[in-house]
Amino acid sequence: MKAVVLAGGEGTRLRPLTFTRPKPMLPLGPNPIIHYVLSHLSKNGFKDLIIIPGYLKDQIMGYVGDGSHFGVRVTYVVEPEGVTFGTAGSLKLAAHLLDETFLVVQADVVSEISLTDMAKFHSDRQGEVSIALTNVEDPSAYGVAIVDEENEITRFVEKPAPGTVPSNLVSTGFYILEPEILDYVENEKWDFAKDLFPYLMRLGQHLFGYTSDSFWVDVGELKGYLKGINWVLRSLITDPPKDAKLIGSPSEPVFARGEVKIGRGSQMLGPAWIDNETSLGENVQIKPGTVLKENSHLMSGTSFDTGVAFENTVFGRNCSIKSTIIGERAVIGNEVSIDRAIIGQGCNIGNKARILPGSKLWPNTRVEDGDTVDGIIAVPRDKSFYFDTGLGQYSGILATSIQEFLDALKVVPLESLEYHIGRRDLEKWTKDVLGSIQLADNIRTVRRSQLIGENLRLQLVEVVKEWADRVSSPEPQSDSQKQVDPPLTTV
Repeated sequence: MKAVVLAGGEGTRLRPLTFTRPKPMLPLGPNPIIHYVLSHLSKNGFKDLIIIPGYLKDQIMGYVGDGSHFGVRVTYVVEPEGVTFGTAGSLKLAAHLLDETFLVVQADVVSEISLTDMAKFHSDRQGEVSIALTNVEDPSAYGVAIVDEENEITRFVEKPAPGTVPSNLVSTGFYILEPEILDYVENEKWDFAKDLFPYLMRLGQHLFGYTSDSFWVDVGELKGYLKGINWVLRSLITDPPKDAKLIGSPSEPVFARGEVKIGRGSQMLGPAWIDNETSLGENVQIKPGTVLKENSHLMSGTSFDTGVAFENTVFGRNCSIKSTIIGERAVIGNEVSIDRAIIGQGCNIGNKARILPGSKLWPNTRVEDGDTVDGIIAVPRDKSFYFDTGLGQYSGILATSIQEFLDALKVVPLESLEYHIGRRDLEKWTKDVLGSIQLADNIRTVRRSQLIGENLRLQLVEVVKEWADRVSSPEPQSDSQKQVDPPLTTV
């Protein structure tokens, strides 16, 4: 049986980390996410893989290569630029390669679910679709499946209110499909749970639910990402990489690769992972669930409890970092407190700053000494958008965040919008600063429609608002766990 790996999404729930890396290439311990996805497929006997990358595809293709490192054969079917695909819609690109029963997996899910048992389940049921399901305590953030005593799915309920649905079974993003199902995908934007599966059920097709209690997590948002890291680190206890060395107690192991410097009085509790050229000052505390990538530096008295520091990050003295992901080349000052946040690449956080839970800092953002961040700082101030009404004619309005950009579009003079749309300034800024190829493409579509006046304003506001809502809410291309980000704010 072939397996199709869907790896084309922009990874909006993990912005800003995914501005420079596709989500499958974000580190999840010693290796990127896709390493664990492909290893799981290989261990379950799937050797013929089709990978459908799109966003920043070269990084995925460069890492995976022909698949031989994983003991698999890989064929790539690349999403064309300028088109937004749903999880089901992208399968149409590979339809010519799928003439027999096949498995679909998401590239942001790590799991121990037995896919060989699932394949046998599908064969025994003789249905058109089998969906791997798992039990969760609170299904209100998921697509919930209702199954009968024969394991046939009788109903889907999207994000039900707590206590209103008699099932805790949710979709995991693993599907086995018969090739004829591709004929029912009517639109490239279709998703499985939202569009295809309800459509098939209305037509009387048979969908079955394969239930598993094995480990599973969607790592496409912060909480799941941290849970995935913990799973990877615990797996190292029984299967450490050959080039890793054990530091400290075997019962709470910290694994290191390459040369690592550890200052006097430092305490390290695992499982944790430390990469080459990392240095810890005196009295540093490393706690379980922590990953420090190459050339990270923590000065004296700093504590890191769960999370990841990407390559070339620097932490000052006496910092407290909890449940946080920090992008490469970020510089953290002294006595900084960060809790449950995502810090973008190249950020500079001043001394005694506080980053509150749920906050995100876009790349290269500067937080001044003593500042408190509560929300999303989406645009570095030195990259604000200045609205002009003509060459060198500043309108007096600028945008330093996504929300300010949206608000400005509603009030700037019409000649400013017509000026910038004609020069393609809006497309360039949204692509280079906001980091969204999709939003830039949508604005390009507006430009090509040659709208003017208030019609132009209304259309621009609509496409930007749609994107802003999506960035601050669950990623639509995931059919598994959903989580809402805090409102868009600035400091």
